[in-house]
Amino acid sequence: AAGFKGLPSPVFFLSTGRCGTNWFTTLLSHDRSLKAFHEPRPNLGVQGKVAYMLYTKKEFQPTKHESELLREIVLAAREQYLRYSYKTQRRFVETNNQITFLAPAIFQLFPDARFVHLNRHPGEFVRSALRRNFYNNADDIKRIIPLEADLHYPSWDSFSALEKNSWLWNETNRFIERFKSGIPEENHHYFDFSTLDEDSISRLCTFLDVHIPEGKIRKLLHKPVNVQQSGNLGSYGSWPEEDREQLRKICTEMASRYNYQL
Repeated sequence: AAGFKGLPSPVFFLSTGRCGTNWFTTLLSHDRSLKAFHEPRPNLGVQGKVAYMLYTKKEFQPTKHESELLREIVLAAREQYLRYSYKTQRRFVETNNQITFLAPAIFQLFPDARFVHLNRHPGEFVRSALRRNFYNNADDIKRIIPLEADLHYPSWDSFSALEKNSWLWNETNRFIERFKSGIPEENHHYFDFSTLDEDSISRLCTFLDVHIPEGKIRKLLHKPVNVQQSGNLGSYGSWPEEDREQLRKICTEMASRYNYQL
């Protein structure tokens, strides 16, 4: 990016949220060469939704002018963080899921950025999203919805909250896959939060070229961060069959890609 030559390659986590982003911020803070943020301000949620609409409507081919505007949005929101990173030579890491739909603009700005695609079993994501009242609270202003032209979902308004959140999991991961298919393989890494262990962390550290003592990793593995306590929906395995069927109808194809059993 103009003005950021010599910036250590930044790292961006792409995800639906509700899949350990806070935990990774804590983990990566143990490498002093990084400066990890869970949710820098502004969090870009609403702008991410605008980007989603634009990229989806234009089949990932917005006009030159539109692309430029999206890049400017990212720069305006993150300039002070990136300047700090440049000055201190500490790599900027953002685990905030709100920037997911701005990934194409971020890659244009920082072609050497590393992207971590963080995922989780759709049943567990939906359970967490329902507990947080997704699609039924003030934060919905930044939550994506199907484009009017998307005839697969003519009945969005009649969807249950479970179906809406299943669609959110499916569509966010579909978007990330589409983005990943257009960038070099060495720029992205897939991480399944459902199988969090020392091996997967070690592969992530290798990909990011970061160094975290094994003892710290072991300690953190036994210490979940930002866990949701309230809510009455049990783990996916204990859902009533009709609830699981609602989720299957929407998520089966994407879930099989990640070997998730529905």
